[in-house]
Amino acid sequence: MDPVNFEVQPSAYTEWTVENTGGEEPKPDVYFNVREGLTFSDGEELTVEDVIFTYNYLMEKKPGRYVSTVDPIESVEEADNDWDVHMKLTQAIGTYDSTQLQVPLLPKHIWEEVDDYQAYQPEENGGPIGAGPGEVTTYSPDTAIEVTFRDEAPLENLQWKKDHENLLAGGPFIDSVRFKIYGSQSALTQAFFNGDVDTVYEQIDTAKVQQVEDADGKSIVTGYDTGYGHYSFNLRRTPLDDLAFRQVLGFAYDDIYWTQELNRGYEQEGDFVMPPGYSAVRPDAGGDGELLTGPATQAFTFRGVDATSSEVDVEGIRQFLTDGQVITGESGTFIGIDYPGSLTDVSAGQSEAKHDYSFGDVQSSVLQDADVDQEIRVNGETITDINDGPLQMLVYPAKDSPKTAQMVERYVGNLRSIGIPIERKVMTFNTMLNSVYADEDFDIFPMSWSSLSPFGASSLYSLFHGANADDHSDENTDTLLNNPMGYGLFDDATANDLITQCRTEMDTETRNDLAKQAVEQIYLDFPTMVLSYAKVQWPVNSADWTGFVGNIPGPGDGYLGTNIMQIHQTDN
Repeated sequence: MDPVNFEVQPSAYTEWTVENTGGEEPKPDVYFNVREGLTFSDGEELTVEDVIFTYNYLMEKKPGRYVSTVDPIESVEEADNDWDVHMKLTQAIGTYDSTQLQVPLLPKHIWEEVDDYQAYQPEENGGPIGAGPGEVTTYSPDTAIEVTFRDEAPLENLQWKKDHENLLAGGPFIDSVRFKIYGSQSALTQAFFNGDVDTVYEQIDTAKVQQVEDADGKSIVTGYDTGYGHYSFNLRRTPLDDLAFRQVLGFAYDDIYWTQELNRGYEQEGDFVMPPGYSAVRPDAGGDGELLTGPATQAFTFRGVDATSSEVDVEGIRQFLTDGQVITGESGTFIGIDYPGSLTDVSAGQSEAKHDYSFGDVQSSVLQDADVDQEIRVNGETITDINDGPLQMLVYPAKDSPKTAQMVERYVGNLRSIGIPIERKVMTFNTMLNSVYADEDFDIFPMSWSSLSPFGASSLYSLFHGANADDHSDENTDTLLNNPMGYGLFDDATANDLITQCRTEMDTETRNDLAKQAVEQIYLDFPTMVLSYAKVQWPVNSADWTGFVGNIPGPGDGYLGTNIMQIHQTDN
């Protein structure tokens, strides 16, 4: 996929076509050809048999990252016409060329012996084996991995790359790349400044950006986020099952404190579940919309006591709840901020509050300790009584994520001042993954997504469709799904229909319009609160290396491979 304009281009597959897309319930036939002359890094030829094996292996094993990709595939087999491979789909998939045709190709002679892919140890087979230009020559995952490039890289000499204005064909231009593993982010950052490494994965801490810019021979390559940071809510629990209450959780989040004070302006205020670099599927792109800044993207922005205050508007938020208000997509003024209405004419799943809210004497211990004057009641009961305890905000250890810890402290304090009993529960990242995605045992959790699809459809399906939420039936309880919030399982909180239409629409413009609607529907239903998008600051050794590609999403992570193929030595 072209990293600049996101057009799907030939690679291991030389050409493709789709047939039988008409009718009420089409089951399209996709045909494609496999490029000849490609070899795996162990010298074995890549064949049509490897391709067919890959799809059937993924369809059988269903690894989490590819569940939504293989789910609509009915079969993949050798074609009985002039094409190499025939893929039968169970439904029309508008983005089939960027999803179903872009899976990692596995060498059958290795993977046919691997029954449990999660237990597979690549070092026992000479390291990971793939069909790209690299060969793993050092494989010590705890310390360093080195990839040495082969003499020929046919996929880097394709005509579309030769014709590209922003890319150089003929790479890679370096002999090898070594990935070194450090015990801490601070040690890695210091290694960069010491000249021990040429760059760091993803980006550098924003507090160090100026130091990079001031250093001789070091530069910043800027780029766009490929995802977003978020706090997400468990819609299975009261009162998180109510849109009115979830929207209040947005009003209490101090966006300016996070983006400007803690992150020094290197984070952009969040709104939609598609980052600004993927403007084609954002509701505020094109037309009369103002990307990131328009008033329709500010429906749930922080409500301070005035326009410049960092003190949360307690009385205004309490009245929003007791009046039973909901921002549905209709225009109006909510706690002092004008909202012009939906950009795509969609509406939230609820038109009024689900529960009756009131405020009374403080009973919960977490609020007594916080010196709060009133506590919220939901249908006459405290949240502590309803849930056998206060709401829990899962957090990472402060040493692992100090900025997030500071933000959560401010956020929890704001919610408590409103009268919402909430406490923090510290977890390591891995423990949180299990609690959230395996057990759905959470109220609110922080996390982030990256490497989303610029076309929207596949990411929206994976993260927000009810098919990827555990409904606690026998069929789903053993599968880790990407939608732990439960969004899409409930009639009053779902964009299922729009997401399904988006996935199956074959016309690009129509598909993008459907994606925009789905994105804004999710925004209004508020199962997740998008905190921010990173203004990516990727530090590089520009004294020795040049050719870095910037102003693309994820230049140092999602599209790191693009940059590795482009980097070459400077003339000095």
